[in-house]
Amino acid sequence: MLVLLFIAMSSTGAIADEKLMLFCGAHFKQPMDEITGLFREKIGIEINSNYASVGTLFSQIMLGKQGDMLILPSNDLMEKAKEKGLILPDSIKGLGYSVPAINIQQGNPKNIRTLKDLARPGIRVALGNPETVFIGTLGVEIVEKTLSSEEKNLFRKNVVAYAEDFPKLSSMLMLKQVDAIIGFHYLGLWYPDKVETVKFKPEEIQRISAGQASIISYSKNIPSARRFIDFLMTGECQAVFKKDNYFATPEEAFSWIGAKKPIGGEYTVPQDWIKR
Repeated sequence: MLVLLFIAMSSTGAIADEKLMLFCGAHFKQPMDEITGLFREKIGIEINSNYASVGTLFSQIMLGKQGDMLILPSNDLMEKAKEKGLILPDSIKGLGYSVPAINIQQGNPKNIRTLKDLARPGIRVALGNPETVFIGTLGVEIVEKTLSSEEKNLFRKNVVAYAEDFPKLSSMLMLKQVDAIIGFHYLGLWYPDKVETVKFKPEEIQRISAGQASIISYSKNIPSARRFIDFLMTGECQAVFKKDNYFATPEEAFSWIGAKKPIGGEYTVPQDWIKR
């Protein structure tokens, strides 16, 4: 008896019911939710997305030894992923640039105008956990390199919470649990009825975020994973990042800042921030 095996294919060439697993820094949740939906519609491949802090993503990938794509908010973090053997080095692609900023409640009820205002008595501040959250690390670096010793002590007294990822950090501000966070330039544009953005002075910004995407070394679907990475580079996906107010190029970010700054790069958080 002749048995014919049929592989169900979509009109785009994807195997029916094929799924990919994306590990993505929570910083990119909004555009990636839209982009993975577009990929499903156009290519016919479902993507299960896991958004978390970078430290959590690394732990999950190493423990589970699974996943297909990894997206991180900085090139130095992707370099660490490469050193750990978590990604295919030749698969790395760049995307979306972001600038750290102070995010405050809409209407600015506490009259926060500068970084030093976050050290004023009675101001409630939240940061991303600097051990695991990229914007937390950026925020600590800005504070450490800008404020005086006295101002740093006052600032730290005002820090009432350390969030485990960027969406939770943003929620604290929008729910009015805090007066300000050190976040990103785009948050006030996402939620104009709830959030305003105060720029850091150009000299206060130490570096900007440069997103990177890659294929996870444990992937069992490398051709489809590569297809997704290539899809991220299309004009359609770049338009999503632009709509969500990420900068398309470093030059756009530098123009917003008013100065040229390092892109990514490492910073070692002082131990007294880690052992809070």
